[in-house]
Amino acid sequence: MFRCWYPALGLLAALGGCSRAAPTSSPPPAESTPPAASVAAADPYHPPPRDTVEVAPYRGWQQFSLQCARCHGEDAQGSSFGPSLILALRPDGHTPTWEEFLDVLTHGRPDKGMPSAAKMGLDSTYFDGLYQYLKGRSEGRLHGGRPARRES
Repeated sequence: MFRCWYPALGLLAALGGCSRAAPTSSPPPAESTPPAASVAAADPYHPPPRDTVEVAPYRGWQQFSLQCARCHGEDAQGSSFGPSLILALRPDGHTPTWEEFLDVLTHGRPDKGMPSAAKMGLDSTYFDGLYQYLKGRSEGRLHGGRPARRES
């Protein structure tokens, strides 16, 4: 019974010895690691922030993203549901001043389907930062996308 295995083991050993690759004269090149900055810049899913803002407008951006972007677009440029807030906060827009902006947040626009901030769950402590963020977008001082938060 054991004798029939010996030829098979010999054949396997012979085949195993033949399949080895011949040694090369030079080692394979070492993989170079690109600098961290180029990796971050090349990532299309997480581009680096273009703007750095104080804490209040950063929190305003966060609240905009949570409460307003679904209707007014990710970068406040408007959508089929809500108008562009970039255009609305310009001097010739529908809501050019802080007072008019506050009135819209407080009362909403029921005739256009916009609830008040209270009905959306937006706390009034974020109104100033929200206005700073959106006014910066409408004046061209801030770009679309996530800003970086300046540590104060």
